[in-house]
Amino acid sequence: MRPLTRAHLSLVLALTACGGTPDKAAPSTTADAAKALAVDTTPKADLSKLSSNIPSAAPDTFTPIKPKQLVVAKIPDAPAALMDAAEREEGISRFCYQEYGQKVDPKLIGAVALVVTVDDNTVQKVRVGADDWSSSAGKAVNACLVQKAPQAWKIVPGSKVAAGQYVVQLRFRPS
Repeated sequence: MRPLTRAHLSLVLALTACGGTPDKAAPSTTADAAKALAVDTTPKADLSKLSSNIPSAAPDTFTPIKPKQLVVAKIPDAPAALMDAAEREEGISRFCYQEYGQKVDPKLIGAVALVVTVDDNTVQKVRVGADDWSSSAGKAVNACLVQKAPQAWKIVPGSKVAAGQYVVQLRFRPS
C-alpha cells in the first residue's frame, strides 16, 4: 500500500469537515433547511420552581462619610499697583494664550482667576484659583501663566502692595 500524500490527506480532511460523502446534497430551499434542522425536544420547565446554590447576600457595610466643612477664605481682588503690573506685562499673558492655547484650539475662549501671592512688594507665587475654558487646551495656558507671571509681573518701585494673596482675573478670546 502506498503512503498517503499531502493531496490525499487534504482531500480526506476536507470531506470529513464538510459532513461526509458527496451523495448527501445540501438543502436547496429555506423550507428544506428548516426540515433538516432538529426539532427541540427538550421538555418545558418551570424555572420558578428551581432552587439555587447562591449564598445569601452579605450585610450592607456601606457607611456614608460625613462631608467636611469647607473653609473658604475670601481672597480680595488685586490692588491697582498689582493690576497695573499685570496689564503692563499683558504680552506674557497673550503669549501663553496664543502659543499654548490657540495653537491647539484656534477658537479657544476662556477666563482664569489667578491667585497671586505678594511679599516684599514682589510677586512670589501664582496659582490658578478657578478657570473656565471652552476646551482642554486652556489647561496648558494655565500652566504657562503659573510659570511665567511671577517672572514678568513686576510692581513699580514706589508703589506699595501689602503682603498677602490677591485675585487677578484674565479673559481671553481670539483676536
